[in-house]
Amino acid sequence: MSTAPSGWSLRALAQEAHVLPKVARDAAEEGVIDAQHTVETDIVLVRLYGALKRLVWPEERRPANKDQGLRVWEAITIETARAALPDEMHDDTGLFIHQTGCELVSGPGPKALAFFKFAEQPFYYAPLGRWFNELPTRRRLTSEAAEKTED
Repeated sequence: MSTAPSGWSLRALAQEAHVLPKVARDAAEEGVIDAQHTVETDIVLVRLYGALKRLVWPEERRPANKDQGLRVWEAITIETARAALPDEMHDDTGLFIHQTGCELVSGPGPKALAFFKFAEQPFYYAPLGRWFNELPTRRRLTSEAAEKTED
């Protein structure tokens, strides 16, 4: 896991994750990330957390004005993503998230199979591999590799 020289502020994490700073603060308060020791891969977790908090499954009632903490499937999903970062990240790695948990897939075959498997129920697909490759150091490595091939 890479980190900036002095860590990442919650505001910087939120900016890179394309979420509001409140989402990063809430993620820290709920233990998704450690605000005192942030690392670059926390950007992916904050982005995932922001997406999960907006999900409401059919027939689920969640008052918008009341904080209810992490739901069980949200905690399972975040821990699955945390365990996969960065070792299991490929361009096509993603999480199929459903009402009772999630399934980590990598590769076109497993991804297609998961689409069919979850076709009959509501699910959300989180493209973790793409989000991981959008991290600042990954973007820098990609641009450096592209410059070397041009030479």
